[in-house]
Amino acid sequence: MGAKAKIYSVIQVINASISENKRIIKEMFDPDNNMDFNLREFKIGFKNETADGFLIYYDGMTNQNYLNRDILRSLLTCDKFDAPERGRRAIVTERIISVAPLSILNDYDEVGQKVSFGDCAVFIDGCACCFSADVKGWDNRGVDAPTQEVSLAGPQEAFSESIMTNIALVRKILRSPNTTAVNIPVGNSNKVPCAVMYLRNIANPDIVAEVARRLKGIDTEYIFSSSDVEMMIEDSTYFPMTRTLKTERPDRVAAMLADGKVAVVVQGSPFALILPTTTMDLIEATEDNYVRVPEANLMRLVRLFGMAVSVLLSALFIAVMLYHQEVLPTDLLIAISATREKVPFPLILELLLMELSFELIKEASVRVPNPIGSTLGIIGGLILGQAAVEASIVSPLLIIIVSLGGIGSFSTPTLSLSRSLSVLKFIYIFAAYFFGLPGLTAAVIATLSLLASTTTFGVPFLSRYRAGGHSSESVLVKPIWKKEKRPPELMPQDEIKQPEISRKWKYDKNNKPRDKD
Repeated sequence: MGAKAKIYSVIQVINASISENKRIIKEMFDPDNNMDFNLREFKIGFKNETADGFLIYYDGMTNQNYLNRDILRSLLTCDKFDAPERGRRAIVTERIISVAPLSILNDYDEVGQKVSFGDCAVFIDGCACCFSADVKGWDNRGVDAPTQEVSLAGPQEAFSESIMTNIALVRKILRSPNTTAVNIPVGNSNKVPCAVMYLRNIANPDIVAEVARRLKGIDTEYIFSSSDVEMMIEDSTYFPMTRTLKTERPDRVAAMLADGKVAVVVQGSPFALILPTTTMDLIEATEDNYVRVPEANLMRLVRLFGMAVSVLLSALFIAVMLYHQEVLPTDLLIAISATREKVPFPLILELLLMELSFELIKEASVRVPNPIGSTLGIIGGLILGQAAVEASIVSPLLIIIVSLGGIGSFSTPTLSLSRSLSVLKFIYIFAAYFFGLPGLTAAVIATLSLLASTTTFGVPFLSRYRAGGHSSESVLVKPIWKKEKRPPELMPQDEIKQPEISRKWKYDKNNKPRDKD
């Protein structure tokens, strides 16, 4: 194995000898042990001479119709041309490029990358190069409805595992020649195509350059998904809050690009990364853009309340019960004490047991098939909870506290943010257990201070976290006709998103309002 690797790692440049090329290709791809690898030999007849040739491809990754009908047929009909006069390379290039996208390769590493990604490679005797034709033909999952970012009012299209399909879905929405998708392969061995998408007339060139720099700086053997890329380019691995928005919705990517952000689309992953990401991006749900402003604001406030409940309720409960019982009414305190009279465990152990059980139910419901998932939730939430109370393992009030926190966690717009809040929840629980409300308050202030001092791709993480201002978004959802400017923290090339008067039908020819809004 080591001898073979040495041969084609030293001999990089393709030479004109067909026999030598065939020998190296066999050592590279090991056709005797790869049942799906094919090497087909043929002869090309020119006007005054013939030449040996062969092509290689992986069965199942190429379209056999394109291969036989277009590539081979075009190569076997070269007898009209005089090879010495025009050259074999020029004739073969002309014949193939008329039926398929063609790349001229000069070293074996490029051949390995192209063939392993579904191309076929053609070698002709006397040509010191390889002709790589794009005849990909593997099966792809179709464009399905979103599963994590469900929207009742928005489009029902989600990304698939094909990078070209995902790019096309975004281009179909933006419909602008300024939409740019730069390919940056990542992974030293598998060279996964990774598209950096942005609007070149809007996006900040410094942010685009920084994203490209980090992607090019990934030095690892294999990359398998956008999650791998996210962890490779994020600013801090151990930061408790996610700082990258992953979305499966093309419409959301298109809206972010229109604001001046950058998207990273990875081959084989149905999620795109939005860079840079701020807190406002994380708390924004897809539904906010497809319902009227009063409804969207109510939903957002309820969502923020649910997120706060999921993070703080359990910690507040343990802090009050252990250190600050005087804040509770006497009757309520007596009732709580009565329900815990037969519970043999300390309060902190009881709470951790219930929180971990709930996290276990959430993880299990994700892993099992959908019909069983709902059943599992009923069993875990009702039967086990009721049985635990009757067995005096936990108190009824604690079941209510943990259940409310769990319901609040489901209001989180994205799964990655929900998991980040779960990590913070356990940190706050321990802070409240050891130091009471002062400890919980200090933990919250420390978290906010850390968030305030954090940047992602040079943009403050708490950008636009205010109730007003001139940015395109704030804590409350603004009407679309008031979103005149793009986020100023991105420093886009064009800050104006739409004119100040975008609803021209409300004004006469002198720009005077026809009626009151």
